[in-house]
Amino acid sequence: MGGILIGLSAALAFLIDGKITGISGIAGPFLRGVVLCEPWNHGQAWKGLFLVGLALGGLANLCLNQDFAFPEAFSYHPLRYVVAGICVGSGTRLGRGCTSGHGICGLPRFSLRSWIAVPTFMAVAGGTIAITRHALKVDVQKPWKVAEVQLVNWKFPVGAMAVSAILAASLLRLPGKIRTYVAPVVSGLIFGLGLGCSGMTSQAKVFDFLDVGGAWDPSLAFVMGCGLCVSF
Repeated sequence: MGGILIGLSAALAFLIDGKITGISGIAGPFLRGVVLCEPWNHGQAWKGLFLVGLALGGLANLCLNQDFAFPEAFSYHPLRYVVAGICVGSGTRLGRGCTSGHGICGLPRFSLRSWIAVPTFMAVAGGTIAITRHALKVDVQKPWKVAEVQLVNWKFPVGAMAVSAILAASLLRLPGKIRTYVAPVVSGLIFGLGLGCSGMTSQAKVFDFLDVGGAWDPSLAFVMGCGLCVSF
């Protein structure tokens, strides 16, 4: 269900506001504009409202879906997290997008740049996991197997889906001026709910998805597939 919600968010943002839900392309320019005190225009307001909705979606997961969406993070050295953050930020900047912008939005539009970027960052991420877990054995190495499906309390995903469907349908009935301000919040909220429902906020789940030589968890591939089907 998480992939469907993410795809729905991308579709709403594009159909209603003509926006691409690339999180790095939303958060980066918005924060830069705030720091540089740039004039507040419609584009900046849309980014800010989307991020508010995204935070609300994350808060809902934290309160109602914490065990699945936000399990305990790995106890790595803080410097490792700092270096990883710099690499992610630099990579999304150089690649002009992330998994949401290139993956969920770019692939359905047959963007050549996205079709090059997605396999590239997936391959590099998978290679990094192979090096740290299997070559250097810096991290815990797991024997090869397909990981068992991690069950999630069905009430939260079903509730998130129902609320998202109601909000999406309600947007179409709102007057244009009101919808201008409500639509980005709703899109961000649905996106945030989808991230938590899919497990994309779980560090262990993402690592296991990339570890094709270890305890591989293929569930995030279905998340991407569902998102693509909805946003296509």
